[in-house]
Amino acid sequence: MKRESVTSGSVNVCRARFEFSPDWEGLRRKAVFKARSESRTVLLDDSGECVIPWEVLTSYGQLLMAGAFGTADETALPTVWASLGTILEGVPGDGAGAQPPTPDLWEQELARKGDALAYDGLNLSLMAGDKPLSTVEVAGGGEGGASDHRILTGREAENQHPISSIVNLEEKLGTIPSAMSADELRKILMT
Repeated sequence: MKRESVTSGSVNVCRARFEFSPDWEGLRRKAVFKARSESRTVLLDDSGECVIPWEVLTSYGQLLMAGAFGTADETALPTVWASLGTILEGVPGDGAGAQPPTPDLWEQELARKGDALAYDGLNLSLMAGDKPLSTVEVAGGGEGGASDHRILTGREAENQHPISSIVNLEEKLGTIPSAMSADELRKILMT
């Protein structure tokens, strides 16, 4: 086993490679890394490699541990934890903002397949490139309809929202005199 030192503050540079026995054939392989209470799981590529998530490399002086597990249907095969050594103190960076979080497993799986999720304010779609594979309408509350009127077609058309569809609008409009003072307007707005 070849080990190299890892330093705190490293992002997208420390790689790990796992080798598997024939017992692992056909299993979807994932690696788990942990340092103290921080733990992250990442998918392994076909060669058994992955980048060590930056989140587990934020604190120096901590023991970095790694393990793997494989799954297929109702089968699960875990390894034991292996020590990758102590995270050494890295020179502090320039203070440029925080790194984006390592994607969750489902996000990694979508990215591996070239798939993604898209949301247009009404529909949630599973995409293969720019082609929707499956779309479901996300309920916006109430009896059907859309919670975001900006996505409705024909919303600029005449009589889309009659006065009777807005609670108490007709009554409030009836209280507006043709000419009013600022005080009269304030009274109406305050009620």
